[in-house]
This record gives sequence, structure tokens and C-alpha cells, in this order.
Amino acid sequence: MDGDKQSFGLTSRIYRSRSTEDGLAHVDLNRNVDALIENPLGHLTPEQLLRDVRDFARSKNLESHLDLFKKGAQIAKDPRFYEAVRGITEDEKKALRDEEYHRFRQPIALYVTIITCSVGAAVQ
Repeated sequence: MDGDKQSFGLTSRIYRSRSTEDGLAHVDLNRNVDALIENPLGHLTPEQLLRDVRDFARSKNLESHLDLFKKGAQIAKDPRFYEAVRGITEDEKKALRDEEYHRFRQPIALYVTIITCSVGAAVQ
């Protein structure tokens, strides 16, 4: 095995670099039963977040949608406080509330499609 990499023990394809640049603490995946994935936007300041959003929109030529990306990034940074995001419309708040409180409310046709495909796969 490469001297610069360490296996996590689950599979030889999962490695963590030992470099000090990554700033990541060692995680023992075999013992971390309460594994929580850290929000990658959680550590960013509001200024860094908005700068990254602007850079992304500019690099992908999506500057016409910049306001939407800004709102989305602010909500993704801390979804619990979506109602406090500046510029969010009542329709957007309603959609987010519905997503939070009625997570599995989907059109019946979607459920029929999923069940049909599942049965088809099982029978196959």
C-alpha cells in the first residue's frame, strides 16, 4: 500500500490522505456508528458563501440566475432557518415547509411507477 495513504479497513479502495493540508481529523469508520456527514457549507462565512456562489455562477455562465443560487446556498448552509433568508418569497417558503413537513407527498403516478418497476425487477 502507498506510504502516503491509509486504508480505513472497510475496503482497499477507501483512503484518507495523511497530508496536513486537508485539515481532516482521522475518522475510524469501523467504530463511528453515529456517523453524521458534516455540511460542507457549514464552515463558510456568509461573505465566503456568497463569493463562492458568484464565482460558480460566473464560471458556468449562469449569472442570470444568481439571486436564486444565493437563496439556495443560504438555505443549504443551514436549512433549519430557511424562513429567515432574505429575499425568499412566500411561495418558496411554502414549498420548503411542504418539503419539511410532508416529505413523501408525491404524485400517485410516481408511486405507481416505482412499485411497477420494483415488481418488474423482482420478477425478472
